[in-house]
Amino acid sequence: MIGFKEIRRMDRCMLKLFRFTAILKHRYSDFIVHEVRLDGSVVKLDNLQEPERHVPDKEAAWKCLKEMLSEETVAQLHRILVVSEIESLRLPTEGDKQRRKSIHDALKAFPVSTETATNGDGSKSIVLFRKKARSDDQSGSVNRKRRRNTDFPKGAYTSFVLYKENTDTNEAISRLSGMLRTSPKHFFFAGTKDKRAVTSQEMRIKGFGPSRLAALNKGLRSGQMALGNFSTAQLSEPLLLGQLSGNQFTILLRGIDEATTPETISQAVNSMKKAGFINYFGLQRFGGGRNPTHKVGIQLLAGNIRKAVEMILEPLDPSLGDPNSSINPKRAETNKALADYLAGNISASDAVEKIPQWMNVERTILSSYAQKGAEKDHRRAFGALPYTLRMMYMHAVQSYFWNTMATARAKGGRLDFAEEGDLVYEDRDGVETNAEATEQDDRPARSVRKVTAEEAGSNGVPIGDVVLPLIGEKVDAPGGPVGAAVKELVERLNIDLSKPIDKGLGFRAYGSYRRLIGSPKDVKYEIVRHETDDEEILLTDRREMSGERQGGGVGEKCALKIQFSLESAEYATMCLRELTKQESTALMQKTVLKRSSIE
Repeated sequence: MIGFKEIRRMDRCMLKLFRFTAILKHRYSDFIVHEVRLDGSVVKLDNLQEPERHVPDKEAAWKCLKEMLSEETVAQLHRILVVSEIESLRLPTEGDKQRRKSIHDALKAFPVSTETATNGDGSKSIVLFRKKARSDDQSGSVNRKRRRNTDFPKGAYTSFVLYKENTDTNEAISRLSGMLRTSPKHFFFAGTKDKRAVTSQEMRIKGFGPSRLAALNKGLRSGQMALGNFSTAQLSEPLLLGQLSGNQFTILLRGIDEATTPETISQAVNSMKKAGFINYFGLQRFGGGRNPTHKVGIQLLAGNIRKAVEMILEPLDPSLGDPNSSINPKRAETNKALADYLAGNISASDAVEKIPQWMNVERTILSSYAQKGAEKDHRRAFGALPYTLRMMYMHAVQSYFWNTMATARAKGGRLDFAEEGDLVYEDRDGVETNAEATEQDDRPARSVRKVTAEEAGSNGVPIGDVVLPLIGEKVDAPGGPVGAAVKELVERLNIDLSKPIDKGLGFRAYGSYRRLIGSPKDVKYEIVRHETDDEEILLTDRREMSGERQGGGVGEKCALKIQFSLESAEYATMCLRELTKQESTALMQKTVLKRSSIE
């Protein structure tokens, strides 16, 4: 992990090592991720069509409105719904949320748009606007596209599945927001997904209906992204970070040596299923830029907002450290623009013109600096980023501290049962809290207690029950070797965890707890024979929709297909490291690649 020597649980437990080497992500399509909702259903793309809209019967809808509203209100409704005498109408205050929804549903039968307005006293009212007849000159394709969204309330949300290949989540949102000419802040998701992978996840967008979203598929690059499985209902709430059960992974490990027997693989899988893995946050948690996200977060915690923003803008040369690689000319031009801005050679407005559209983070920050009077307003520039992105830096700091604690606990104690002083949940069978979800509000973290000497002496608490804190306002720093490791890190970084976070940053860190040991569920595997190194084997959602079948089946080359599910914020790379007893670093992958026949 970041700055830590990797520790293998199996070595610590002194169990027999069933070790084998394999290549992860030789192709990005060797790594498939399906999000798992809170209800346990797996998010999958299997329908690209816009759902048929149900148009309520006017007679039944009018009868429903007459039953729910007073005679005076019904008379006013008659003026806008039937005889079209007035352009808008504000209905009386309606405190019951379900009744408001029923009124909204009934009004869909009529040529009006609706929205829920908040009154001065905090109560809610429904406002109606009569839709104007469209003129003949509005029949052009551009106007048709703009009209597609007129039937969808600005305050409502549409749920859909985002399918992407080899694309970062934030990059995908940036592209979609550009096509819709709206802010990335209107997109909501439960968690980011790997870039070098094929992923399917639920998204919600505010103010746009299924018809507008379905139309985007024509403009998306072939196969790289797709939108589908649109919700038929207008949702009233966004999707928040952490509102997922976990992820289902389907992974192909190539380059398995012929000396690795099926028995070795079977023993390795069964051992991993039984023992689990140290639940480290993976390297992708800390970003791939010049400055890892946790280092930016540490500057924010220290109050150095200007330094944090400059670190975000600092350009990365992808060719650094690789003498055989050269930087793309367009990327070189972008890097020069960022470097020139940081050096004070060009203005923010000049710099933003040279930054490509897909670099949404840098463009957002520079656009904020380019505003009149905001040239040095660093807090405003950082605050211009979407909330989920701002929280990413805080989550990275929490992850960095947690990895430090996990290493200290693994080095200093046994890893089969809990030791005295370890933290466990008071309600062992309670609902697992998610750190990212609890950052959205001030809900109390799940209660924990310390393991007693008697429990530890009798091996009464399994290691799977042990939790470590994610630093925040709701949790206390642990004691013992784990607490000492946190104290040393705090002193080295020169930050004060007891000091409140600058409110101007727009986020807080409440904290939560995370299990020390991750446990994969629903594990399935099979050995796949194939002929060529680059053969497409795994079945993605798009390939399945096209009627294709899984590749491979014959050939001299050997690969392992494995499928399992992990809880939210658990990392498949950490699970695979335990499976293969192979380090997860990029250097190790390159070493294995050279040893194998794959070039």
